[in-house]
Amino acid sequence: MTTTTERPPFDLSVTEHDGAKVFHLKGRLMDQQQADHLMQVLDEHLTGEHVNVVLDMNELQYMNSTGLNIMISVLTRIRKAGGDVMLASLSMGVRQLFIVTKLDTVFRIAASVDEALAQLRA
Repeated sequence: MTTTTERPPFDLSVTEHDGAKVFHLKGRLMDQQQADHLMQVLDEHLTGEHVNVVLDMNELQYMNSTGLNIMISVLTRIRKAGGDVMLASLSMGVRQLFIVTKLDTVFRIAASVDEALAQLRA
């Protein structure tokens, strides 16, 4: 009997808290199609200026360089519009990716969505 490792597809949902958009990322962010989907959803929700964004990675199991490129694009875009981006609830594997690439010095990272929202309000 052969078993396959379940690889959940990438998905996301969006909520709003205290004027900040929270993008809840789930599954595996690793190819251009998934990146395009994320950017499309961002486009739909990020109209106007001074929008603060929290990327909730609690259920994001894996991300590769494609995912990192998207994170950088999101950060650049939001900061140009006068807002800020925070990453929240990174798994150990995803956090390690940010540390190895030294992007942990570029992104603001919080332990939880609530902590990220509190820092954005401060």
